[in-house]
Formats: sequence, structure tokens, C-alpha cells
Amino acid sequence: MDQKLFGWINSLAGKNQTIDQVMVFASTKFRYLFASVLLMIMIGSRSGKKLTYQTVLSLVISSSAKALINKIKFRPRPFVTRDANVLLASKLDTTYLSKHSLLSFAVSTMVYMYDRGIGKIMLAMSSLTAISRIWVGAHYPFDVVRSSIIGALISILVKKCTFISWREG
Repeated sequence: MDQKLFGWINSLAGKNQTIDQVMVFASTKFRYLFASVLLMIMIGSRSGKKLTYQTVLSLVISSSAKALINKIKFRPRPFVTRDANVLLASKLDTTYLSKHSLLSFAVSTMVYMYDRGIGKIMLAMSSLTAISRIWVGAHYPFDVVRSSIIGALISILVKKCTFISWREG
């Protein structure tokens, strides 16, 4: 199913230049929008420092988990093992976890727990980021789903654990 879903989504790449540009932008530039939103929240909100601290902690843990998991589980990128429409050059490292999906869901989930309105927008952007990674030929669907769940869960756990220590401290 993962292979078929990849084939279907990735087969849409290269058919519409505008959509391709949106997908490449989502895949490569949304992280700057996420950083800008975090900065604005940090500056303009009473809970901004706490949110920033928890988000950075979540990103560090997510990145560490990705490094560990990718050392244990290797999966070749789609364009290595099959015909794929490749819109972005990618490393030949493992595709098992998508860094873009993992980190975008870690940030957007944390923001959602502080501000549901902005968080919903960021979760939608994270979803587009995940889909774009398939569209551009860099990841399989289960890679981005797996990564999205891990990033979100780590943020939920970080918020829960640091909330306890923040209240005690």
C-alpha cells in the first residue's frame, strides 16, 4: 500500500508547474515560517518563553530520536529503488523518518497546545509539508506518517513533563 500510495501521489508531480512550486516551497521553506511564528509568539505572549523552551526541547529530542532510529532502520529513498518524479535533490540517506515531517509536527503540535487557532494553521502547514515530501519524491507515505506521529507525541510528552517541572520550579 505504501508503494502504491507513493506512486499515486508522486505521479502528480511534474504535471502542474504552480502546484510543483508550492510543494517545493512547502518542502523547503515552511520551516522559516514556523521559526517566524515561534519568534512572534515568544515576543508577544506571556507564555512565549515557556513555549519556546518546550519547543526547543521537543526539537532536540525529536532530532536525537531520528538519528538513533535511522541508525537502526535503513530504508532507501523512493527514487533509488523505483521510478519517481524527483523535484528536489535529496541525500541518499535513509528515508525511514522524514526530518521535515518530524520537526514540523513537533513545532506545530506544541504551538497547538498553546494556541489552537495558530496551531491549526501550523498543523495544516505540517500536513502540506508531509505530503510535499512524497510529491517531490523524497519519502514514502508511511515515512511521513510515522515521522508526524513521533514528532507530535514527543511534543505532547515534553509539554506534559516540563509542565510538571515548570510548576514545581
